[in-house]
Amino acid sequence: MTPALVEVVREHWGWTGVAPAQVTATSPFGHLVVKDEAGAFWYLDPEMRELNRIADDDSGLARYFSDENVRFTWDAAVLVAAAHQRLGPPGEGRCYSLKPHALLQGDYAPENLCILPIAEVVGWTGDVERQTRHLPEGASFTLKVVD
Repeated sequence: MTPALVEVVREHWGWTGVAPAQVTATSPFGHLVVKDEAGAFWYLDPEMRELNRIADDDSGLARYFSDENVRFTWDAAVLVAAAHQRLGPPGEGRCYSLKPHALLQGDYAPENLCILPIAEVVGWTGDVERQTRHLPEGASFTLKVVD
């Protein structure tokens, strides 16, 4: 992965305390495995707006990904097939995603699927999570987009 994507993680998810050194894997829906400066691995899930430490080393990462539920989420085979049929391949540096409003609502309807730059998905989900993480479940908020 490009160093630029590492910088996007640093800029938009650094508030979590992660010190990213490398993006080691990217899923078709823009989920990332990030290796930090200490050698630990983190899972960035843009749909859930979560960045969680998943392993301390390579063997721990292999154990983590041997879990069937983890692989199911990472592969997202049914969703990827629907997106591919509707939109075609995402192309270099891009991923399937939900349109921003649908991502916030968790609405996986086919008409809400889109292709976006991975850096954009990672960036804005980190910013949204940083600003909304302390809100109670179900709280209303206004999203203001500024260019």
